[in-house]
Amino acid sequence: MDAPPPAGKSATTAITNHMVRLAREGGAEHIFFLLALRATETHVLPKIFKDVTKLQADSKKRWLESCLEELKSLKDRDVYEIVDLPKGRKVVKNCWVFNIKPDGHYRSRLVAKGFSQVEGIDFDELFSSVVCYETARLLLAVAALEDLDIQSVDVKTAYLYGDLDEKIYMEQPEGFKLPGKENKVWRLHKVLYSLKQAGLSWWCTMTKSMLALGFKRCKSDAGVYYYRDKKTKVLVIAIVYVDDVCFMDTKGFLLLNELK
Repeated sequence: MDAPPPAGKSATTAITNHMVRLAREGGAEHIFFLLALRATETHVLPKIFKDVTKLQADSKKRWLESCLEELKSLKDRDVYEIVDLPKGRKVVKNCWVFNIKPDGHYRSRLVAKGFSQVEGIDFDELFSSVVCYETARLLLAVAALEDLDIQSVDVKTAYLYGDLDEKIYMEQPEGFKLPGKENKVWRLHKVLYSLKQAGLSWWCTMTKSMLALGFKRCKSDAGVYYYRDKKTKVLVIAIVYVDDVCFMDTKGFLLLNELK
C-alpha cells in the first residue's frame, strides 16, 4: 500500500489526486482507504437518553425525532397499552439504544432490560432455532454448482411481530412519560427487543407464516424451509437465521418473488 500524500502547500491537491487514483484503480487499497475514512468520521453518539438532552439543538432535535419515530412504530403495531400496574407485579425496565446508520440515518431503538424479568412469571421457554452454519454452507455451495437464483431479505422490526403469551409490564420510556400518567406502565402485547422470549416468539410467528404460505420445514434443520410448486415442480428453498432470510429458486425469479 502506498504511503499517504505528504502534507504541505499542495496537500489538498495531492490528497484529491490520491483519492481519484484509488477510486479509479479500486482493489484492496481502495477498500482500506474507505475503511480508514469511515473510522475518522466523528459523530456524537449518545450512550443514554440523558446524553441527548445535553447535545446541541440540531443534534438533539434529530435524536428526539428518531425516538418519536420508534414510539410511533410501536404504537402502530399495537405493541403495548397504558395500564395501572397490578399489585404484586414488578415492572421490566428499558433503555434507549442509539446508532447512526451508514446512510446517515439516526436510529433509536427502545430495548427492554431482559435481565430484570422473573422466570416463571415473565417468561418460561427461551430456546429459538436457527439454521446450522454447516447447512447454510452446503446449500449455498449447491446453489453455486447448480446456478440457482438467490435473493436475501432482512425483516424490518422482526421481533415486533411476535405475540406474547405472558403478561409483561414495562416502565414507560425515559423522556416520554405521558403527562398526568407518569405512574402508569406499559402492558406489552408484542415482543420487544431484548426480552428473553423475543427470539422464540419471533421464530414461532415466522414459522406459522411460512407454513401458511405452503412452505414445509426441514426435519433435519429447523432453519430451512422449502416450497415445491405442484404444476411447474419449481423448488424454492428458504434459509432463515433469526430475521435474515435467503431464498433460492431452481428456475427464475417469478415464484421466488411471489413467495417473498
